[in-house]
Amino acid sequence: MSRFIQKIKRGSLTTGVALLSAGLGNRIRSNEPRSLIKIGGKCLLDLQIEALSSMFSDPNILVGIGVESQKIIKKFTGRVRLIENQLYKTTGPFETLRLLVNSSTDDSLLIIHGDLYFNSNILDSADFSKSFIVSDTTGSILEREVGITSVNNKASILSYGLKDKWAQIAFLTGKELAILRNLCCRSNDDSKHLLTFEIINSIINKGGSFKVHKPDKTFIVEIDCMKDIKNENFNIK
Repeated sequence: MSRFIQKIKRGSLTTGVALLSAGLGNRIRSNEPRSLIKIGGKCLLDLQIEALSSMFSDPNILVGIGVESQKIIKKFTGRVRLIENQLYKTTGPFETLRLLVNSSTDDSLLIIHGDLYFNSNILDSADFSKSFIVSDTTGSILEREVGITSVNNKASILSYGLKDKWAQIAFLTGKELAILRNLCCRSNDDSKHLLTFEIINSIINKGGSFKVHKPDKTFIVEIDCMKDIKNENFNIK
């Protein structure tokens, strides 16, 4: 039995997982969507599904797809819910997230960037009764990526140039998920170009609150270049 089942399903609540995987792996010079990039003989999305399935009991996984969507549909239909962003070339991550949020009826939502390779320990000891964002405690997220400023272990702002890095994973429930759903209903042409961390900042500015989860003994890598894939330390079991 998954170690998170009781905490997440208490009170008959349901949790969905939104994987943002609509983009092309441009920086790793791949002609495939990142979700189909092979690591140790398996697709990245296969590995993500395995990790999520070990965390949760029968997780409701929604995957936002865009580039080469038919390849992903052919391989993963029936295993996860596939939501296509047909405007992936001209929109940012929020448009993909908007489609996923509007396709979800779950009481809580775990948002994960689709280029992450991680193990099931990433959410050990997390408190699923409240919204939280995950901090990178391994030094794996690149210096140029988004960081976190926190006060009393609550995120105050996400921005570039900060020392403590965001692991590009967020869990929303209660008030924070309600604000997100409202933002997704009111999206316009400008908001379609927003990045995920900008949406989290908007939720905070509207009164939302995110705890900062700092996992121990975990593994996470952002697939950013071929060196990441060939890393001899890629053993997350």
